[in-house]
Amino acid sequence: MRCKRFTKQTILSLIILLVVFFSPHCKEALPVYTPPEKVLALNVTLVEQLNDHIARPGQQKVRITLVGENIHDEIFWDSVDVKGSMRIWWKRKPLRFRTLYLNEKNLTNREIVHNKKMILLPGQRFSMDAYWDLRNDDGLYLPSEMDFGDAMKRYCWYNVICSNPEDFVIELSLQIFPRLGYITAPPKEFTFIGRMCVNRGYPPCN
Repeated sequence: MRCKRFTKQTILSLIILLVVFFSPHCKEALPVYTPPEKVLALNVTLVEQLNDHIARPGQQKVRITLVGENIHDEIFWDSVDVKGSMRIWWKRKPLRFRTLYLNEKNLTNREIVHNKKMILLPGQRFSMDAYWDLRNDDGLYLPSEMDFGDAMKRYCWYNVICSNPEDFVIELSLQIFPRLGYITAPPKEFTFIGRMCVNRGYPPCN
């Protein structure tokens, strides 16, 4: 009786060993993760010349808004390190340009970044604002070089004269997720009109 039980156990053990030995082993390594090539799209969506009540003639400013969008068909979640630059140059005088540097403080909604990470659903957007005071990298106030000739014919508001329209170009490069590197936006052209007060002692310059 004991001999039969021992024989059955021995045979069962041998069968298990044979199954384990001859079973196919998985030798393939897991594929290395590579992030998708196109996750974010970046565009300058708004260039706004601020009015005289916010930025009076002689101290003009421009507000620039850029928007990033998750164009991937999946959720993207990763560590964030926002840094980039915006170069604005004058088409008529290309050597007159300004470089603005961007970081997380430029985000219009900083709450989308949690613990240095950000999650973007497919189609979800984020925006950033930057302000330009019309000075170039050397500190020159560019409206001072615009055409205000024949001032008596250039009145465009009470005590204000306007220059000829001038064209500028914005070039933008930005990093949001270090793993994706820098992303460039299509160049954005805009028109600016310089404004100067005839008499600084009167509105809107006083």
